[in-house]
Amino acid sequence: MPNVAQVLKEEISRLARKEIRASCDPLRKQVQSLRRTVRTQQETIDKLERALSKMVELTATDTGTSLYAPAQEKEQSSRARVTPASIRRHRLRLGLSQAQLGGLLNVSTNTIVRWEQGSSKPRVQHRTALLRLRSLGVRDVKQILEE
Repeated sequence: MPNVAQVLKEEISRLARKEIRASCDPLRKQVQSLRRTVRTQQETIDKLERALSKMVELTATDTGTSLYAPAQEKEQSSRARVTPASIRRHRLRLGLSQAQLGGLLNVSTNTIVRWEQGSSKPRVQHRTALLRLRSLGVRDVKQILEE
């Protein structure tokens, strides 16, 4: 003769598992669907970022200046420190006026003044150009200015 308590316990466990499964299956399907959506959105974001970096690179090369770096160097240069004092120091080292530096970087003279005063900061593309400018000598800069 079967143990009634054991049979009742097994039946309660079976019904509890059935109820849990009934309430969790729709949630599991929803989570799978959301994961698929996130994956497709991440792929779309990656494609857009690659296209944007290509466009930025093409735009930088279309300006005709050799100071702008490719997209790979931009990530490294975005972390580099460019202080108002360093901008002024390198400008003076190269013997450039603020207008000439602005012409090299394709920005206005007022922008250079604001950078040197510290009231604004250069964007990533200009920061990259400033970092490349550090490695150039006076002759190189004069040659770029003549072009």
